[in-house]
Amino acid sequence: MKGLFITATGTDVGKTMITGAIAAACKGRGIHIGVFKPLASGAVRDKAGQLVSEDASFLMKAAGIGESERGIVNEICLEPALTPAVAAKASGIVINIEQVIENMRHNAQSYDAVLIEGVGGLTAPLWENYLVADLMERLCLPSLLVGDAGLGGINHIVLSEAYARSRQLGLYGIILNRWPADAGLLETSNVEYICELTKLPILGKMPLSSELNVQELSQTNLALTAEKSLAMDEIIACMMGEKK
Repeated sequence: MKGLFITATGTDVGKTMITGAIAAACKGRGIHIGVFKPLASGAVRDKAGQLVSEDASFLMKAAGIGESERGIVNEICLEPALTPAVAAKASGIVINIEQVIENMRHNAQSYDAVLIEGVGGLTAPLWENYLVADLMERLCLPSLLVGDAGLGGINHIVLSEAYARSRQLGLYGIILNRWPADAGLLETSNVEYICELTKLPILGKMPLSSELNVQELSQTNLALTAEKSLAMDEIIACMMGEKK
């Protein structure tokens, strides 16, 4: 299985936006890209009363994947806006992580490469004591860390990178989300410290813009933004196993 695992320093940092942007850019380059949000909580009811993950919906739109594939993109969909381990127990659902992994590996064979988006940060519990980091370890894919270059960004990113390194999770680079157009000393100095302390490259700075709306952003505009803001050549090389 070729691909990338997209994780983050925490919840609401921008994993979905970044994963979708990479997917749209890959599709724009002619790569048959798959997307997986294997476990998602905080789902909403659609008009038919079915639970749907808005994150999965965005990834499907970005990658050009039809509604019939929703169950493949997002196998476990939970309503409570809690970490999956807690949301599943509150919903009376048992999560079979090994089955989820087996299904992803099987479905990944239909694509040139896949992007797998995690939940929350590295230590978010997926089921009982099984963490996002444990899933990353099992999948053995290179990973990208999404973080924020604003106040507190150094601490969150450096701690996440240190934990990933301690688990040998194959963290390849960092993407900064919500990069302001008027970036100043705060952001630029944070980048310097992040690079120095993690020894990892910054592979993109996704702009902070009211035009980057998850619900309304078109695939074409998202791909263009990714090509402009992310180091797509390096990201794709990593995804395809061409860089070590």
